[in-house]
Amino acid sequence: MLKQFPNATRWSSSLQKRRLSPYSSKPMLLVSHSYSSATLSDFGRETTCIPNPSKRKNQQHVELAPLAKYDTIVAGGSIYTDPHQRSIIKHLNRLWYELQGYDPQSTVNANHSLVSTLSKLFTAPRMPTSLYIHGNVGTGKTMVMDLFYDTLPIARKRRVHFHAFMLDVHARIHTLKKKTDDALTLIADTIAKESHVLCFDELQVTDIADAMILRRLFADLFARGVILVTTSNRHPTDLYKNGIQRQSFRPCIDLLMKRCEVLSLDSGTDYRKIDSKHTTSQPVFLHPINNHTQHTIGAITHKLTHDKPLTPLTLRFLGRSLLIHKQADGVACMGFSDLCDSPLSAADYLELVKHFHTIVLTDIPALSLDHRARRFITLIDAMYESKTTLVASAETPLMDIFNIAHPLAGQEEEAFALKRAISRLVQMQSRDWVNKELA
Repeated sequence: MLKQFPNATRWSSSLQKRRLSPYSSKPMLLVSHSYSSATLSDFGRETTCIPNPSKRKNQQHVELAPLAKYDTIVAGGSIYTDPHQRSIIKHLNRLWYELQGYDPQSTVNANHSLVSTLSKLFTAPRMPTSLYIHGNVGTGKTMVMDLFYDTLPIARKRRVHFHAFMLDVHARIHTLKKKTDDALTLIADTIAKESHVLCFDELQVTDIADAMILRRLFADLFARGVILVTTSNRHPTDLYKNGIQRQSFRPCIDLLMKRCEVLSLDSGTDYRKIDSKHTTSQPVFLHPINNHTQHTIGAITHKLTHDKPLTPLTLRFLGRSLLIHKQADGVACMGFSDLCDSPLSAADYLELVKHFHTIVLTDIPALSLDHRARRFITLIDAMYESKTTLVASAETPLMDIFNIAHPLAGQEEEAFALKRAISRLVQMQSRDWVNKELA
Protein backbone atom coordinates (compact mmCIF):
# COMPACT_ATOMS: atom_id res chain seq x y z
CA MET A 1 0.00 0.00 0.00
CA LEU A 2 2.91 2.33 0.59
CA LYS A 3 4.77 3.24 -2.55
CA GLN A 4 6.90 6.31 -2.31
CA PHE A 5 7.86 7.09 -5.91
CA PRO A 6 5.19 7.26 -8.63
CA ASN A 7 7.26 5.37 -11.20
CA ALA A 8 8.95 2.91 -8.87
CA THR A 9 9.05 -0.74 -9.76
CA ARG A 10 6.12 -2.64 -8.30
CA TRP A 11 7.96 -4.90 -5.95
CA SER A 12 5.03 -7.02 -4.84
CA SER A 13 2.19 -8.45 -6.88
CA SER A 14 -0.31 -8.26 -4.06
CA LEU A 15 0.69 -4.66 -3.36
CA GLN A 16 -0.25 -3.54 -6.84
CA LYS A 17 -3.85 -3.09 -5.73
CA ARG A 18 -3.05 -1.66 -2.32
CA ARG A 19 -0.42 0.99 -2.73
CA LEU A 20 0.30 4.41 -1.31
CA SER A 21 2.20 7.29 -2.89
CA PRO A 22 4.13 9.16 -0.23
CA TYR A 23 6.50 11.68 -1.71
CA SER A 24 8.87 13.97 0.12
CA SER A 25 10.89 17.06 -0.57
CA LYS A 26 13.44 15.98 2.05
CA PRO A 27 16.71 14.33 0.98
CA MET A 28 16.26 10.61 0.68
CA LEU A 29 18.08 8.50 3.24
CA LEU A 30 19.31 5.34 1.63
CA VAL A 31 19.91 2.43 3.95
CA SER A 32 22.78 0.05 3.35
CA HIS A 33 22.23 -2.71 5.84
CA SER A 34 24.89 -5.25 6.73
CA TYR A 35 23.86 -8.23 8.74
CA SER A 36 25.93 -8.69 11.86
CA SER A 37 25.25 -11.37 14.43
CA ALA A 38 23.86 -8.65 16.68
CA THR A 39 21.43 -7.54 13.99
CA LEU A 40 20.32 -11.06 13.24
CA SER A 41 19.71 -11.73 16.89
CA ASP A 42 16.69 -9.51 16.41
CA PHE A 43 15.42 -12.19 14.03
CA GLY A 44 16.00 -15.00 16.48
CA ARG A 45 18.80 -16.50 14.36
CA GLU A 46 22.56 -16.94 14.77
CA THR A 47 25.30 -16.31 12.22
CA THR A 48 29.00 -16.91 11.92
CA CYS A 49 31.68 -14.85 10.24
CA ILE A 50 33.46 -17.96 8.91
CA PRO A 51 32.63 -18.58 5.22
CA ASN A 52 30.78 -21.84 4.89
CA PRO A 53 28.90 -23.11 1.81
CA SER A 54 26.32 -24.73 4.06
CA LYS A 55 25.35 -21.25 5.24
CA ARG A 56 24.45 -19.99 1.79
CA LYS A 57 20.95 -21.37 1.97
CA ASN A 58 20.44 -19.71 5.35
CA GLN A 59 21.72 -16.41 3.95
CA GLN A 60 19.26 -16.67 1.06
CA HIS A 61 16.56 -17.35 3.64
CA VAL A 62 17.56 -14.17 5.50
CA GLU A 63 17.32 -12.15 2.30
CA LEU A 64 13.71 -13.24 1.87
CA ALA A 65 12.68 -11.98 5.31
CA PRO A 66 10.60 -8.78 5.64
CA LEU A 67 13.31 -6.56 7.16
CA ALA A 68 15.89 -7.50 4.54
CA LYS A 69 13.29 -6.97 1.82
CA TYR A 70 12.39 -3.55 3.23
CA ASP A 71 16.05 -2.48 3.33
CA THR A 72 16.54 -3.69 -0.24
CA ILE A 73 13.55 -1.64 -1.44
CA VAL A 74 14.80 1.44 0.40
CA ALA A 75 18.30 1.03 -1.04
CA GLY A 76 16.77 0.69 -4.50
CA GLY A 77 15.09 4.08 -4.16
CA SER A 78 11.49 2.89 -4.37
CA ILE A 79 10.60 4.19 -0.91
CA TYR A 80 12.09 6.41 1.77
CA THR A 81 13.19 4.82 4.99
CA ASP A 82 10.84 5.46 7.90
CA PRO A 83 12.12 4.55 11.39
CA HIS A 84 8.58 3.97 12.64
CA GLN A 85 7.82 1.51 9.86
CA ARG A 86 11.18 -0.19 10.30
CA SER A 87 10.52 -0.68 14.00
CA ILE A 88 7.23 -2.45 13.22
CA ILE A 89 8.89 -4.57 10.52
CA LYS A 90 11.40 -5.84 13.09
CA HIS A 91 8.49 -7.36 15.04
CA LEU A 92 7.01 -8.79 11.84
CA ASN A 93 10.45 -10.15 10.98
CA ARG A 94 10.65 -12.02 14.28
CA LEU A 95 7.20 -13.52 13.71
CA TRP A 96 8.21 -14.44 10.15
CA TYR A 97 11.01 -16.61 11.51
CA GLU A 98 8.86 -18.12 14.25
CA LEU A 99 6.36 -19.26 11.63
CA GLN A 100 8.89 -21.29 9.64
CA GLY A 101 7.69 -24.87 10.05
CA TYR A 102 4.89 -23.84 12.42
CA ASP A 103 2.13 -26.45 12.75
CA PRO A 104 -0.91 -25.18 14.69
CA GLN A 105 -2.29 -28.67 15.27
CA SER A 106 0.87 -30.08 16.85
CA THR A 107 1.23 -26.98 19.00
CA VAL A 108 -2.36 -27.16 20.23
CA ASN A 109 -2.15 -30.92 20.84
CA ALA A 110 1.13 -30.62 22.73
CA ASN A 111 -0.18 -27.90 24.99
CA HIS A 112 -3.30 -29.91 25.81
CA SER A 113 -1.67 -33.31 26.27
CA LEU A 114 -1.65 -35.07 29.63
CA VAL A 115 1.97 -34.40 30.48
CA SER A 116 3.37 -32.70 33.50
CA THR A 117 3.57 -28.94 33.70
CA LEU A 118 7.35 -29.19 34.02
CA SER A 119 7.54 -31.34 30.91
CA LYS A 120 5.48 -28.80 28.97
CA LEU A 121 7.87 -26.05 29.89
CA PHE A 122 10.70 -27.89 28.13
CA THR A 123 9.01 -29.79 25.30
CA ALA A 124 5.73 -28.15 24.24
CA PRO A 125 6.02 -26.03 21.07
CA ARG A 126 5.42 -22.37 21.71
CA MET A 127 2.62 -20.71 19.79
CA PRO A 128 3.91 -17.50 18.16
CA THR A 129 2.37 -14.28 19.42
CA SER A 130 -0.07 -12.55 17.07
CA LEU A 131 0.47 -8.90 16.12
CA TYR A 132 -2.01 -6.01 16.23
CA ILE A 133 -0.75 -2.90 14.41
CA HIS A 134 -2.69 0.33 14.94
CA GLY A 135 -2.12 3.95 14.00
CA ASN A 136 -3.37 6.97 12.13
CA VAL A 137 -4.36 6.97 8.47
CA GLY A 138 -1.74 6.82 5.74
CA THR A 139 1.24 5.82 7.90
CA GLY A 140 1.97 2.55 6.10
CA LYS A 141 0.23 -0.08 8.25
CA THR A 142 -1.06 -1.97 5.24
CA MET A 143 2.30 -1.75 3.48
CA VAL A 144 4.24 -3.34 6.34
CA MET A 145 1.64 -6.07 6.78
CA ASP A 146 1.66 -6.83 3.05
CA LEU A 147 5.46 -6.95 3.08
CA PHE A 148 5.21 -9.61 5.80
CA TYR A 149 2.48 -11.53 3.97
CA ASP A 150 4.11 -11.44 0.55
CA THR A 151 7.44 -12.74 1.87
CA LEU A 152 5.95 -15.41 4.16
CA PRO A 153 6.83 -18.77 2.54
CA ILE A 154 3.91 -20.84 3.77
CA ALA A 155 0.94 -22.04 1.77
CA ARG A 156 -1.83 -21.78 4.34
CA LYS A 157 -2.14 -18.05 4.75
CA ARG A 158 -4.84 -15.53 3.93
CA ARG A 159 -4.78 -11.76 3.54
CA VAL A 160 -8.20 -10.11 3.51
CA HIS A 161 -9.82 -6.76 4.13
CA PHE A 162 -11.87 -6.98 7.29
CA HIS A 163 -15.10 -5.93 5.53
CA ALA A 164 -14.75 -8.83 3.12
CA PHE A 165 -13.86 -11.26 5.90
CA MET A 166 -16.99 -10.44 7.89
CA LEU A 167 -19.16 -10.75 4.78
CA ASP A 168 -17.65 -14.20 4.23
CA VAL A 169 -18.35 -15.18 7.85
CA HIS A 170 -21.97 -13.99 7.61
CA ALA A 171 -22.42 -15.95 4.37
CA ARG A 172 -21.03 -19.10 6.03
CA ILE A 173 -23.33 -18.62 9.02
CA HIS A 174 -26.30 -18.27 6.66
CA THR A 175 -25.35 -21.51 4.89
CA LEU A 176 -24.76 -23.50 8.08
CA LYS A 177 -27.50 -22.24 10.36
CA LYS A 178 -30.03 -24.68 8.90
CA LYS A 179 -27.69 -27.59 9.63
CA THR A 180 -26.33 -26.78 13.07
CA ASP A 181 -26.88 -24.61 16.11
CA ASP A 182 -23.14 -24.06 16.47
CA ALA A 183 -22.14 -22.59 13.12
CA LEU A 184 -19.23 -20.57 14.51
CA THR A 185 -17.41 -23.69 15.74
CA LEU A 186 -17.60 -25.23 12.27
CA ILE A 187 -16.52 -21.95 10.68
CA ALA A 188 -13.53 -21.70 13.03
CA ASP A 189 -12.59 -25.30 12.17
CA THR A 190 -12.76 -24.55 8.46
CA ILE A 191 -10.81 -21.28 8.68
CA ALA A 192 -8.12 -22.93 10.82
CA LYS A 193 -7.71 -25.70 8.23
CA GLU A 194 -7.57 -23.17 5.38
CA SER A 195 -5.21 -20.66 7.01
CA HIS A 196 -2.55 -20.98 9.69
CA VAL A 197 -1.96 -17.23 9.41
CA LEU A 198 -4.70 -14.63 8.94
CA CYS A 199 -3.78 -11.07 7.93
CA PHE A 200 -6.65 -8.62 8.44
CA ASP A 201 -6.48 -5.15 6.96
CA GLU A 202 -8.40 -2.42 8.82
CA LEU A 203 -10.10 -4.26 11.61
CA GLN A 204 -12.99 -2.18 12.86
CA VAL A 205 -16.13 -3.03 14.77
CA THR A 206 -19.19 -0.81 14.32
CA ASP A 207 -22.05 -3.31 14.46
CA ILE A 208 -23.40 -5.26 17.45
CA ALA A 209 -23.84 -8.41 15.37
CA ASP A 210 -20.20 -8.32 14.24
CA ALA A 211 -19.09 -7.59 17.80
CA MET A 212 -20.79 -10.69 19.15
CA ILE A 213 -19.50 -12.87 16.30
CA LEU A 214 -15.90 -11.70 16.79
CA ARG A 215 -16.02 -12.28 20.53
CA ARG A 216 -16.60 -15.96 19.90
CA LEU A 217 -14.74 -16.42 16.61
CA PHE A 218 -11.44 -14.92 17.72
CA ALA A 219 -11.44 -17.13 20.82
CA ASP A 220 -12.07 -20.21 18.66
CA LEU A 221 -9.36 -19.29 16.15
CA PHE A 222 -6.74 -18.67 18.84
CA ALA A 223 -7.70 -21.99 20.47
CA ARG A 224 -6.95 -23.69 17.14
CA GLY A 225 -3.51 -22.13 16.88
CA VAL A 226 -4.31 -19.57 14.18
CA ILE A 227 -1.94 -16.59 14.17
CA LEU A 228 -3.44 -13.15 13.49
CA VAL A 229 -1.69 -10.13 12.04
CA THR A 230 -4.07 -7.21 11.82
CA THR A 231 -4.03 -3.51 11.09
CA SER A 232 -6.48 -1.03 12.53
CA ASN A 233 -6.93 2.68 13.03
CA ARG A 234 -7.87 1.93 16.63
CA HIS A 235 -6.10 0.53 19.67
CA PRO A 236 -7.88 -2.67 20.83
CA THR A 237 -9.29 -0.85 23.86
CA ASP A 238 -10.98 1.66 21.53
CA LEU A 239 -12.68 -0.93 19.32
CA TYR A 240 -16.47 -0.65 19.25
CA LYS A 241 -16.20 2.43 21.43
CA ASN A 242 -19.63 3.76 22.48
CA GLY A 243 -21.23 0.74 20.77
CA ILE A 244 -24.48 -0.84 21.91
CA GLN A 245 -23.89 -3.40 24.69
CA ARG A 246 -20.15 -2.76 24.49
CA GLN A 247 -19.65 -4.51 27.82
CA SER A 248 -20.51 -7.77 26.01
CA PHE A 249 -17.60 -7.11 23.65
CA ARG A 250 -15.09 -6.53 26.45
CA PRO A 251 -13.99 -10.21 26.55
CA CYS A 252 -12.92 -9.90 22.89
CA ILE A 253 -10.85 -6.81 23.69
CA ASP A 254 -9.27 -8.57 26.65
CA LEU A 255 -8.47 -11.57 24.44
CA LEU A 256 -6.75 -9.40 21.82
CA MET A 257 -4.72 -7.68 24.53
CA LYS A 258 -3.70 -11.06 25.93
CA ARG A 259 -2.93 -12.91 22.70
CA CYS A 260 -1.49 -10.09 20.55
CA GLU A 261 1.51 -7.84 20.78
CA VAL A 262 -0.02 -4.40 20.27
CA LEU A 263 2.17 -2.09 18.17
CA SER A 264 1.65 1.59 17.33
CA LEU A 265 2.62 2.93 13.90
CA ASP A 266 2.08 6.67 14.23
CA SER A 267 4.76 8.57 12.37
CA GLY A 268 2.60 11.68 12.16
CA THR A 269 2.83 11.56 8.35
CA ASP A 270 -0.05 10.77 6.01
CA TYR A 271 1.94 9.64 2.99
CA ARG A 272 -1.15 9.59 0.81
CA LYS A 273 -1.46 13.37 0.92
CA ILE A 274 2.17 14.29 0.32
CA ASP A 275 3.01 16.18 -2.87
CA SER A 276 -0.12 16.93 -4.92
CA LYS A 277 2.09 17.46 -8.02
CA HIS A 278 1.60 13.81 -8.83
CA THR A 279 -2.14 14.05 -9.43
CA THR A 280 -3.50 13.24 -12.87
CA SER A 281 -3.20 15.64 -15.79
CA GLN A 282 -6.96 15.21 -16.23
CA PRO A 283 -8.72 16.09 -12.94
CA VAL A 284 -10.99 13.25 -11.85
CA PHE A 285 -12.69 14.98 -8.90
CA LEU A 286 -14.60 17.92 -10.32
CA HIS A 287 -16.48 20.75 -8.63
CA PRO A 288 -18.77 22.61 -8.50
CA ILE A 289 -21.68 20.97 -10.26
CA ASN A 290 -22.36 23.06 -13.37
CA ASN A 291 -22.57 22.71 -17.14
CA HIS A 292 -18.79 22.68 -17.57
CA THR A 293 -18.39 19.91 -14.99
CA GLN A 294 -21.16 17.85 -16.58
CA HIS A 295 -19.57 18.27 -20.02
CA THR A 296 -16.17 17.17 -18.68
CA ILE A 297 -17.67 14.14 -16.93
CA GLY A 298 -19.38 13.19 -20.19
CA ALA A 299 -16.14 13.50 -22.16
CA ILE A 300 -14.24 11.36 -19.63
CA THR A 301 -16.98 8.72 -19.75
CA HIS A 302 -16.88 8.57 -23.57
CA LYS A 303 -13.10 8.22 -23.44
CA LEU A 304 -13.15 5.37 -20.92
CA THR A 305 -16.00 3.49 -22.62
CA HIS A 306 -14.51 4.04 -26.10
CA ASP A 307 -17.81 5.59 -27.18
CA LYS A 308 -19.73 2.37 -26.61
CA PRO A 309 -23.45 2.77 -25.85
CA LEU A 310 -24.34 2.88 -22.15
CA THR A 311 -26.86 0.23 -21.13
CA PRO A 312 -28.48 -0.84 -17.85
CA LEU A 313 -27.30 -3.93 -15.97
CA THR A 314 -28.69 -5.68 -12.91
CA LEU A 315 -26.21 -7.41 -10.59
CA ARG A 316 -27.70 -10.37 -8.69
CA PHE A 317 -25.94 -11.81 -5.64
CA LEU A 318 -26.77 -13.28 -2.22
CA GLY A 319 -30.48 -13.01 -2.96
CA ARG A 320 -30.08 -9.30 -3.66
CA SER A 321 -30.01 -7.17 -6.78
CA LEU A 322 -28.34 -3.89 -7.68
CA LEU A 323 -29.39 -1.90 -10.76
CA ILE A 324 -26.67 -0.06 -12.67
CA HIS A 325 -28.55 2.45 -14.81
CA LYS A 326 -25.68 3.15 -17.22
CA GLN A 327 -22.59 1.05 -17.87
CA ALA A 328 -20.26 -0.06 -20.63
CA ASP A 329 -16.80 -1.55 -21.01
CA GLY A 330 -16.13 -1.89 -17.27
CA VAL A 331 -17.35 1.62 -16.42
CA ALA A 332 -20.42 2.19 -14.23
CA CYS A 333 -22.14 5.60 -14.26
CA MET A 334 -24.12 6.27 -11.10
CA GLY A 335 -25.56 9.22 -9.26
CA PHE A 336 -24.68 9.71 -5.61
CA SER A 337 -28.34 9.16 -4.69
CA ASP A 338 -28.32 5.77 -6.47
CA LEU A 339 -25.56 4.42 -4.24
CA CYS A 340 -25.80 6.35 -1.00
CA ASP A 341 -29.44 7.40 -0.49
CA SER A 342 -30.63 3.81 -0.74
CA PRO A 343 -30.00 1.37 2.15
CA LEU A 344 -27.02 -0.37 0.56
CA SER A 345 -24.29 -2.17 2.52
CA ALA A 346 -20.66 -3.20 2.15
CA ALA A 347 -21.84 -6.37 0.39
CA ASP A 348 -23.44 -4.28 -2.38
CA TYR A 349 -20.37 -2.09 -2.85
CA LEU A 350 -17.99 -5.05 -2.88
CA GLU A 351 -20.10 -6.70 -5.55
CA LEU A 352 -20.11 -3.48 -7.56
CA VAL A 353 -16.32 -3.17 -7.65
CA LYS A 354 -15.98 -6.81 -8.71
CA HIS A 355 -17.60 -5.91 -12.02
CA PHE A 356 -16.28 -2.41 -12.80
CA HIS A 357 -12.77 -0.98 -12.94
CA THR A 358 -14.09 2.59 -12.95
CA ILE A 359 -17.08 4.25 -11.28
CA VAL A 360 -18.32 7.63 -12.47
CA LEU A 361 -20.15 9.07 -9.47
CA THR A 362 -22.00 12.34 -10.01
CA ASP A 363 -23.69 14.96 -7.82
CA ILE A 364 -21.93 14.32 -4.51
CA PRO A 365 -23.37 16.80 -1.99
CA ALA A 366 -21.75 18.29 1.09
CA LEU A 367 -22.23 15.69 3.81
CA SER A 368 -22.80 15.61 7.53
CA LEU A 369 -22.54 12.58 9.80
CA ASP A 370 -25.61 10.72 8.63
CA HIS A 371 -26.44 7.45 6.91
CA ARG A 372 -25.48 8.85 3.49
CA ALA A 373 -22.01 9.80 4.71
CA ARG A 374 -21.51 6.37 6.27
CA ARG A 375 -22.52 4.63 3.04
CA PHE A 376 -20.23 6.90 1.03
CA ILE A 377 -17.32 6.01 3.33
CA THR A 378 -18.08 2.30 2.93
CA LEU A 379 -18.20 2.75 -0.85
CA ILE A 380 -14.81 4.49 -0.83
CA ASP A 381 -13.38 1.69 1.33
CA ALA A 382 -14.56 -0.92 -1.18
CA MET A 383 -13.19 1.05 -4.14
CA TYR A 384 -9.89 1.66 -2.41
CA GLU A 385 -9.31 -1.97 -1.50
CA SER A 386 -10.07 -3.11 -5.06
CA LYS A 387 -8.14 -0.18 -6.60
CA THR A 388 -11.16 1.03 -8.55
CA THR A 389 -10.86 4.36 -10.36
CA LEU A 390 -13.25 7.09 -9.19
CA VAL A 391 -14.38 9.92 -11.46
CA ALA A 392 -16.67 12.27 -9.56
CA SER A 393 -18.52 15.56 -9.56
CA ALA A 394 -19.31 17.29 -6.27
CA GLU A 395 -20.82 20.43 -4.86
CA THR A 396 -17.66 21.26 -2.92
CA PRO A 397 -13.90 20.72 -3.13
CA LEU A 398 -12.77 17.35 -1.92
CA MET A 399 -11.44 18.61 1.41
CA ASP A 400 -14.82 20.21 2.18
CA ILE A 401 -17.13 17.29 1.42
CA PHE A 402 -17.59 16.39 5.06
CA ASN A 403 -18.87 19.45 6.85
CA ILE A 404 -18.03 18.33 10.39
CA ALA A 405 -15.87 20.65 12.45
CA HIS A 406 -16.58 19.18 15.87
CA PRO A 407 -18.04 15.67 16.11
CA LEU A 408 -20.55 15.11 18.83
CA ALA A 409 -20.04 12.71 21.71
CA GLY A 410 -20.34 9.16 20.41
CA GLN A 411 -19.35 10.19 16.86
CA GLU A 412 -15.59 9.82 17.25
CA GLU A 413 -15.49 6.56 15.26
CA GLU A 414 -17.37 8.13 12.35
CA ALA A 415 -15.17 11.22 12.43
CA PHE A 416 -12.09 9.00 12.26
CA ALA A 417 -13.58 7.15 9.28
CA LEU A 418 -14.17 10.49 7.53
CA LYS A 419 -10.52 11.40 7.97
CA ARG A 420 -9.52 8.05 6.44
CA ALA A 421 -11.93 8.56 3.53
CA ILE A 422 -10.49 12.00 2.70
CA SER A 423 -6.96 10.57 2.80
CA ARG A 424 -7.98 7.82 0.42
CA LEU A 425 -9.84 10.14 -1.94
CA VAL A 426 -6.71 12.27 -2.23
CA GLN A 427 -4.63 9.24 -3.16
CA MET A 428 -7.26 8.05 -5.62
CA GLN A 429 -6.58 11.15 -7.75
CA SER A 430 -2.93 10.27 -8.30
CA ARG A 431 -1.47 9.20 -11.64
CA ASP A 432 -0.32 6.01 -10.02
CA TRP A 433 -3.89 5.10 -9.09
CA VAL A 434 -6.32 5.99 -11.86
CA ASN A 435 -7.15 4.26 -15.10
CA LYS A 436 -4.07 4.60 -17.33
CA GLU A 437 -6.15 6.38 -19.98
CA LEU A 438 -6.61 9.30 -17.57
CA ALA A 439 -3.10 9.42 -16.10
